[in-house]
Amino acid sequence: MILRLPSLAVLVATAGLSAQSFTYTDFSSTAQLSLLGNAAQSGTAVRLTANSSNQTGWLWRQGAMPVLAGFDTTYTFRITPPPVGTKAEGMALVIHGDPNGVATQGGTVWGLGYGIGANSATGIRNSIAIELDTYMDVPPFNDTSNNELSIHTRGALGNHEYEQYSIGRNTPAVNLSNGQIHTLRVRYVPGTIEVFVDGATTPAISRPYSFVTGGTYLSGGAVGGANLVNGTAIVGFCASTGAGTLTELVEMLSWTWTSTPLAHPCYAGTLGQDTLTVAGSSGGALRTVNLATFQSFPIALASPPAFGAGAPFVLFASLAPAPGAPGTQLGFGETCFPVLPYGATELVLADSFGLFPAIFPATGTPWTLPVPPGVVTLPLAMTLQAVTIASATPFALGVTNAVDVTFAPSAAPTISTVSPLSAAAGAAITITGQRFLPGFQLTVNGAPVAPTSSTATQIVFPFPANTPCGSSLLVTNPDGQAIGSAFNPTPTVTNTILNSGTAAGNQLFIIQGTGFTTTSTVTIGGAPATFVSGSATVLTVRTPPGAVGVAQVVITTPGGCTATTSYTYL
Repeated sequence: MILRLPSLAVLVATAGLSAQSFTYTDFSSTAQLSLLGNAAQSGTAVRLTANSSNQTGWLWRQGAMPVLAGFDTTYTFRITPPPVGTKAEGMALVIHGDPNGVATQGGTVWGLGYGIGANSATGIRNSIAIELDTYMDVPPFNDTSNNELSIHTRGALGNHEYEQYSIGRNTPAVNLSNGQIHTLRVRYVPGTIEVFVDGATTPAISRPYSFVTGGTYLSGGAVGGANLVNGTAIVGFCASTGAGTLTELVEMLSWTWTSTPLAHPCYAGTLGQDTLTVAGSSGGALRTVNLATFQSFPIALASPPAFGAGAPFVLFASLAPAPGAPGTQLGFGETCFPVLPYGATELVLADSFGLFPAIFPATGTPWTLPVPPGVVTLPLAMTLQAVTIASATPFALGVTNAVDVTFAPSAAPTISTVSPLSAAAGAAITITGQRFLPGFQLTVNGAPVAPTSSTATQIVFPFPANTPCGSSLLVTNPDGQAIGSAFNPTPTVTNTILNSGTAAGNQLFIIQGTGFTTTSTVTIGGAPATFVSGSATVLTVRTPPGAVGVAQVVITTPGGCTATTSYTYL
């Protein structure tokens, strides 16, 4: 098939954002919901707690929802006080990234299902809770009323019901637990979270907050963000009652949720699955791959699932700061940046159709371009996307997924341990640390050494023959940042314990110092001592027989470095 340019000629348009949403006009169906604890379907409602003591119920929407880019959710509920007794404890909307997912449970009684509670729970981690507290607890809770709206978070830590962890609080004029139907709306626009009561246009609570960077407690302290994976969270409700006559009936009646997408819809492409990857990743929910400058990385295109191997393609790249505004609306899909015509900030990386002058040669899919180290040396942001044949029968063109790629200088490498520091020639040495980038260079006293294996956190290499005492090693990343460490050190003796004993030998002798190894040897008066235990700073041996008087002690490391002290035979 020959792709002709006129078949791609379309108008350029700015695409609108689509939303991810769900609606429960009531709960006559609990499809895609997980009900835990005392939560149960009750007619067209979900009853989180019955009018009974020690009840705790959770309702979670199955499947994580995008939250980082914003959301708007509205829910109706009814909290009915007990005929006899005191209403307690309350309910909460919770947005969380707890590792337990839809099986997550939190604290009972005063924990409202999300905090620590009477059962000393961990509290729901990576969460923010918009609570309606119906019971005014005394210090250390420091509740301000029995009709208290409050937003609680502890960042990535387990959430907590104490008001010291509130970033926003209000007592509405209307009693929200009077047995009537009430509505709460929670709206998050990155940087601000708002809570509206019963259809009001003015929020009861409006506070600065970001799921990424966090916010500020009402007490003035800072709190971090919720540490959500891929910008998505489990969303739902929880409620609890207290002991004895501290009860209430909590019913969820309806719920709508709308998320602002984490990425423009053009990032999904039209092929039905991700086929474009950079460094083995399609960028996850955020469609972003973060790489270090000076790194090698592959760009790969898998075959379109409905076409198979050999699909021709054109791979475009955009250096524009905001891809997606506008893209090109093709007759078979939308790209995230202009491709017809493409402008000064766009370029063709590869073209197996043969339509455009391209930077790299290309064959049909599957195709991989290995980019060597040192090609990208400066901070850079770009977006990649390809046009390909989606199907041969019927013939159809398609657009791959798009990937944002950002290049930034890596932080300097670090070394935490070198083990062992001294060894026989050829023995394996392991360097443990962080940020050892592909293409790094390892030297010992300036001489290159070839590793036998390496990862971003570990380098293994053979101990070089004839390594001088007091040497140093250096790991240098391709960007020039380096970290050094002492190597094959000359041992030193700082102290000895039990440094005299019978000439018959077999006495414990302890040597303290630096630069020792577990395979260091010790001789006393030229005779080998029996090794008992050793570390980098302490050697314990048993003495050989010797002549009465002072004998020289020689400590020798595997790398041939020595230190001396003395031992007195009695």
